[in-house]
Amino acid sequence: MIDLLLQLPTWDMIRVAGIASFCLLTLGMAIGISYNFAFWPRGSKRRLYRFHSFCTVAGTAIGLLHGAFTVIDTYVPYSWFGLLVPFSSDYAPVWSGLGTLSGYGMLLIILTTDLRNKLKRPVWLIFHLLSYPVYLLALLHGFFLGSDSEMFGIRLLYGLSAALLLGLTTARKTMNTPAAGAPQVVILKPPGQRSADK
Repeated sequence: MIDLLLQLPTWDMIRVAGIASFCLLTLGMAIGISYNFAFWPRGSKRRLYRFHSFCTVAGTAIGLLHGAFTVIDTYVPYSWFGLLVPFSSDYAPVWSGLGTLSGYGMLLIILTTDLRNKLKRPVWLIFHLLSYPVYLLALLHGFFLGSDSEMFGIRLLYGLSAALLLGLTTARKTMNTPAAGAPQVVILKPPGQRSADK
């Protein structure tokens, strides 16, 4: 069994899994950010949420495989300690550590999303907004440690990914900010009414 694992094209598997994970996480974030945008067809919210969840969970799972493959790789082998403990690997400890932290961050985001109904909304939102720094960690990890980052196509992929998420975030922020001088309506809850957000 060990001989079979050692004969696998692990270097290619690491590269493909890393890029696939990054693409799925980018797509999942893009859908999450634009979830309330008006251009989505009416009645598509349930499907959008499922696809958002699928991209996030699948991207995280493939990212974890990306890391696990490095342990059986013979070209630049990692130990389990170097893989699981941030900044402890012998090879590129900083960039490797950022990848480890991004994996832990995604697991935390997925876990708190599953526990959303048990958390107060502000608490859940804080954890969910960790998606932004986690994405940045994954971007830096892939760009500076990935062996394919010297390729124009891969650099373009990273650049377009960052531009897409930055553009969507800016559009959402603009959409949620009232225009100057526009009347603002505040809805007050009747005394004693329990908040829906717990």
